[in-house]
Amino acid sequence: MQTTTKIMTNLTIYVIVFTIMVCVVGGLMSYFYANLKNANDETVANTSYSMLNLYLLKTIQTPNVIIQSSGLVDNNDTTSYYITFQKGDGTTATFVKLGNIIYYNKTKLCENVDVFKVIVDKSENQSFSVEVKMLDKIYNSQYALD
Repeated sequence: MQTTTKIMTNLTIYVIVFTIMVCVVGGLMSYFYANLKNANDETVANTSYSMLNLYLLKTIQTPNVIIQSSGLVDNNDTTSYYITFQKGDGTTATFVKLGNIIYYNKTKLCENVDVFKVIVDKSENQSFSVEVKMLDKIYNSQYALD
């Protein structure tokens, strides 16, 4: 009898310790997974904004480029901005947010964009500022045309 009681006690202790260990390991794994997901989202946002920034810089460094038009786009109950540049050779380049995606002409640059705001300052030199919010991260940049 005592042997059976001892075996049952040991088995109960083993099950309790095993359950505690599984809970601790599961908690640690979920903590690190959440941090990895946040780091991944931040990396995706930084990469997407860098791509947008590079396309904007490449466009405005084109010789004889001017801002042709800019303003608001009303698309499916969401308001967004656009900016169109006219290059020296007569071609145009447009940056616009449709839905949650920023496009350069028809090329998709950024996804999961909440805000794309372009403010043009037409003082002595043409300049504009861009505000982008994606994946809960806000980016602000100012650009000036030569």
